[in-house]
Amino acid sequence: MVNRAQLLIDRLSTGYPGRPVIRDVTLAPLQAGEITALVGPNAAGKSTLLRGLAGLLPASGEVTFDGRSILQLSPRARAELIGFMPQSVPLAAELTVLEGMLSALHVAPRTGDDPFMEQAIDVLGQVGIAHLALEPLNRLSGGQRQLASLAQSIVRHPPILLLDEPTSALDLGHQFDVMNMVRRYVSAGRVAVVVLHDLTFAARWADNIVVMSQGVPKCSGAPAAVVTPKLLTEIYGISARVERCSRDFLQLIVDGRITHNGPD
Repeated sequence: MVNRAQLLIDRLSTGYPGRPVIRDVTLAPLQAGEITALVGPNAAGKSTLLRGLAGLLPASGEVTFDGRSILQLSPRARAELIGFMPQSVPLAAELTVLEGMLSALHVAPRTGDDPFMEQAIDVLGQVGIAHLALEPLNRLSGGQRQLASLAQSIVRHPPILLLDEPTSALDLGHQFDVMNMVRRYVSAGRVAVVVLHDLTFAARWADNIVVMSQGVPKCSGAPAAVVTPKLLTEIYGISARVERCSRDFLQLIVDGRITHNGPD
């Protein structure tokens, strides 16, 4: 039976010592089986919000999933629930891709009957990088490191997946592959929260979009309701059109910057 649990975020505050970024953020329930995209200008607080949920930054408020208070969990218990993919893997990492996978598996208890090695190799195959298993992480290209990081984030099959710009270094084919994999992943009753910059891309893949600006959500909802010319002017300072392509996907066409004298 598919789990219909919700990720509930209520009055969440998080940030850095002496520099709070997210203050009292409350979102509509994030449903299992759906992808939520966090979008917004640079420095809007998207990555900080994600890191606070992942337990990488101090946070206060209420964050619950399936009746469990996430902020109160130990790091090990939180690792059972959350898979986190950062923007980049540190270049100094000396581990091979496979060793990184095995390290991720040992963070939390085993999630199935398969031995760790088989489980790791199986997920690398799903992501399409099994041939890189013995390569050091610091010798991979930026795109390859992103794929390795994605594999680490899903190898334990956590019910919550937090991805910070998972496609930023990937070519068009791999961008499609990654988001298609995320779509299949949540279809089993899991939650995915993904930071994205490309609004057309977000509208193509997300069930819901949350627009962040200056540390607070300005609006949220289905892509067609959120991505509008008015929003693009107010949040991004651009004049743009939002149209439908022949397959009924939303397309964003930027016409120019908004200046004090009107559109450039």
